[in-house]
Amino acid sequence: MTERCEITGLSKEDSNLYQYLHSQLIGELKLVSPSDETLNGFSKPLANTVSNHAVHKGDKKRKDGLFQHLEKSVASKFANSKLSVFGSSESGLALKSGDFDLCLQIPDAKQKKVIKKIGGMLRGQGMESIEILTRAKVPIVKFKDPRSGLNVDISINNSLALYNTKLLSMYADCDPRVKQLAICIKHWAMHRNVSDAPSGTLSSYAWSVLVINHLLEQQVVPNIQSGDSRTLVKIDEREYDLTMNNEIKIDSENNMKIEELVYSFFKNYATRNWTDEVISIRHGKAIPRDQKGWMNEEPSALDVINSQKEKPPRMGEHHLSIEDPFDLDHDLSRVVRAEGELRIRNELIRAASMFGSGSTWKEICETVDSDRLKHLEPDDLFHDLRDKSDDIVKNMLEKTKAEMQSLEKRVEALDAERHSNVRMARAMRGVIEETSDLKKEHKAIIIGLKDRNKEIDTIRNQRDKINSDIILPIHMIEDELAKVYTRLTEELDIHRVPSLEREKEHFAWFLELQAMHGKAREASELHQRFIEMVVEQKGEIKKLKIYETKHDDATSKLLDQEPLLKDKKINANEARSYDRRVQNIQRALRQRRGELHKLRREAGRLEAWLRKKSNSHSGERGRGRGRGGRKPKTSRPKEDSGPLTLGDISGLLSGLGNEASSKKTKKVSSKKAGMRKLGNLGAHRGSRGQYKKKE
Repeated sequence: MTERCEITGLSKEDSNLYQYLHSQLIGELKLVSPSDETLNGFSKPLANTVSNHAVHKGDKKRKDGLFQHLEKSVASKFANSKLSVFGSSESGLALKSGDFDLCLQIPDAKQKKVIKKIGGMLRGQGMESIEILTRAKVPIVKFKDPRSGLNVDISINNSLALYNTKLLSMYADCDPRVKQLAICIKHWAMHRNVSDAPSGTLSSYAWSVLVINHLLEQQVVPNIQSGDSRTLVKIDEREYDLTMNNEIKIDSENNMKIEELVYSFFKNYATRNWTDEVISIRHGKAIPRDQKGWMNEEPSALDVINSQKEKPPRMGEHHLSIEDPFDLDHDLSRVVRAEGELRIRNELIRAASMFGSGSTWKEICETVDSDRLKHLEPDDLFHDLRDKSDDIVKNMLEKTKAEMQSLEKRVEALDAERHSNVRMARAMRGVIEETSDLKKEHKAIIIGLKDRNKEIDTIRNQRDKINSDIILPIHMIEDELAKVYTRLTEELDIHRVPSLEREKEHFAWFLELQAMHGKAREASELHQRFIEMVVEQKGEIKKLKIYETKHDDATSKLLDQEPLLKDKKINANEARSYDRRVQNIQRALRQRRGELHKLRREAGRLEAWLRKKSNSHSGERGRGRGRGGRKPKTSRPKEDSGPLTLGDISGLLSGLGNEASSKKTKKVSSKKAGMRKLGNLGAHRGSRGQYKKKE
């Protein structure tokens, strides 16, 4: 049997896994406060962390562009809808890698139905990693935009989240240290893997609330939700107190530096009495559990971890209780599972302990399970190129461009095939309107298909109308006509003379049969014409198929090599089969365009690195010439060899793009330009010349 701790009940393996928390629980933990000199050593690394997560103009432009696109392509499809940005990206407390959160407000919407419809729209637009969550408290669709590289969440009627965002934005505006502390803590939480609600730890929003709570307790910011005047708003038949008072001022001023706030944050929550308190920024301080009514329910996290059962019990609620500032019944820690609770508490104690043990910020934020974050942009975009020669980088660039060229040809072939199949499907339905982009032979066939399709529909409708009015087929009508005619024209038996009324009935029926026969013959002729036109239509479609699917050898080879189009047979007489092929081509196109996007980014990165190296070499040569007494024409900021992020690259590329325009001569008036053409005029008298206007 595994040896277990007598106090905590943890196994030796779990005691090592949660070593800092275990030491605290058995009374052996001693937190050493860092010296002023040690704390000052954190100033620059923390400032770099904030700088690395700064939002550049390029980042904002990408988000604005994607928002406008979704507003036009998604939100506009729902009447009286409104698309809004919320979350950390809007409040300014987001990491650079954070999701782009959007809320689509639709009056009286059936949320699950709407979210599924949006998922279909996004698939049609080529979005990637689409995930529809209809069982969540608020239905949401998650996806990635391959063009901007942004991860996006769209929720439906998540109105309260908009007020939460506004509250955090107001706190962020109170003091610049709010944003700085939030970014540093979220950066640490992300790398230590304690900021992922789906995996059983706290959400990014919960960490923001913990940051605000700490700053309230340290009297860095005032309590914005305080005040006598209250704002009550009804949302989804429920009333909320949404009071936000930006005129509240703090009584005393706190001048703590960011490094002091970061350390005090970790120490605060590492030593906090979670058993008896509930975090509440609405009150501006922690409140007793008795007052809130949230008891520390059993079983505890330790009970679950120590359980010997094959299926451990579910942990009780309200352990790391954090009250939502507006939805007072919502505990932000309800997503935390047993393992997550122990990890969060262990990591908080670890960070506080490492501050006093002489560790660096990089060591404190050492990444747990680095594969989790491999999709994120590295802090140094050129980390893998710095030890490579220019020749190797150039070879990498040539190889990447060759792959791009090959993939571009495949994308072009797929796109041409998609247009061809779309046109075939539409032609078979006779719905093609625009023919300006078609070849001459295509145009003639398609126009004929369209006109013939209308005529076929007309003939079919006329035939079906007659057949619905006349119940008997034509051969039965003819048989009946013959019988009635014989009866009316045969010789009468004087012993069996029909009555006058009987004779009238026979004549009326004969006349009706004649009329029915005429209509039946008309329907038969229409049917024959219908068959002839359908045969003719199929022949023309076959011609169109030959024209549309005729590719050059290279294109045909590329299409044959496309794995997503193999074993997809087409029934030439069925429009739906073309529709299915179009869907398969769309899927292939999305995948290939995603690959092409990555190759283009890589080519841009390699080119930017070569330009950076070239600029740094030219700068060194310029400084060498400067020793000879000549000054350089332009003064450029000194290039450093430190980490460069994608934001820095976008700035570099935009600077290079504007370089040519910055060298343009200034515009001058036409009068001054004319005077310049006369040459340099001295201050001497002479014969007045005539300035002739140039033809």
